[in-house]
Amino acid sequence: MKDYLIRQKPEEERSILSAFLGTCISQRIDDPRIKGSAKRAAWLGNDETHYLRKWEGKDVEDLKTLIDLTVHWMLMQHLTERYEDEMGEPNKSAGGDGR
Repeated sequence: MKDYLIRQKPEEERSILSAFLGTCISQRIDDPRIKGSAKRAAWLGNDETHYLRKWEGKDVEDLKTLIDLTVHWMLMQHLTERYEDEMGEPNKSAGGDGR
């Protein structure tokens, strides 16, 4: 998560590295899909470190799924931004219909 944030805002690397993970997720992630899945992965990750669990019925397999989901949302965002930057919008005056 922190690598993702540093890639987005390299000028904030020090503050990102020193912040708690939960704070990074709640205050620095804008995309609600990434934020939602990352927040839940952090909850289950914390649960794995305690004897008394808050999330009965969830286990490490659920944690893996949430991590995968978070990574996929981040990848989708990255790829979307990449192609929007590389391709922009077609030039309408040149008859650009996207082909």
